[in-house]
Amino acid sequence: MLSHANRIGILGGITMVAAIALFFAEPIAQDPNYHQFADARPLCGLANFWNVVSNLPFPAAGCLGLSRHGRLSQSECAEAYRVMCWSVLLVGFGSAYYHANPANDTLLWDRLPMTVAFMALFALMLGERVLPSQNRFRLWLLVAAGVASAFYWSWTESLGRGDLRPYLLVQFLPILLMPFILLMFPERYLSNRLLLAAFALYFVAKLLEHFDGRIFSMLGFMGGHAIKHVAAAAAALCIIYAVPARRANVSKSQGNHCH
Repeated sequence: MLSHANRIGILGGITMVAAIALFFAEPIAQDPNYHQFADARPLCGLANFWNVVSNLPFPAAGCLGLSRHGRLSQSECAEAYRVMCWSVLLVGFGSAYYHANPANDTLLWDRLPMTVAFMALFALMLGERVLPSQNRFRLWLLVAAGVASAFYWSWTESLGRGDLRPYLLVQFLPILLMPFILLMFPERYLSNRLLLAAFALYFVAKLLEHFDGRIFSMLGFMGGHAIKHVAAAAAALCIIYAVPARRANVSKSQGNHCH
């Protein structure tokens, strides 16, 4: 059986290989076709109606998560959990803003809360399974890296030589490492079952995004991208509920409020 240090070494090796591969790759500019969605129909005076309103589950999931914050069973994860829930909530507003007028400028405000959510999740998993010390420092270091990657991409696009590489590393590295973390490190309090469900739902969301046009042609009333938002919000909700919390007390004196 591998020692804890060896398992950390495997994660570090995967991270290093991914970072080196992206470093030596050519800069990746944002594809202009990214902003072309299959279902761009306006409704009720709102452009791209379904791609906008399908973001409503994100604020709902974020607020549900925040309502549990005061009842978390593990105080060590409270800060990362709170950052993650606020980010999920803000993803709904940032994504709706972007889809109302899809362009690189508005895409930044979609990506910022998303990358903070990914980094908070990464910090949560590292603190629970891999490195259970210095949680606060690690959380804000990862969040800063995520925010910097989004602003770096936006800045390079403004210069006419867009570079998505740091953003891609920040978004997909936690997803790449998650199966290894779940397989190699014992569960302490985060639910493996719900984390695996979140991983599966995120994979489904990416498939829905990829087959946006085909799904719209098949259904006729909604594209894959809009359904992707619902699947991604469901994945976020699974992650939120993977963090254990005590049952809500119905008494007024111990009632819980959204923080």
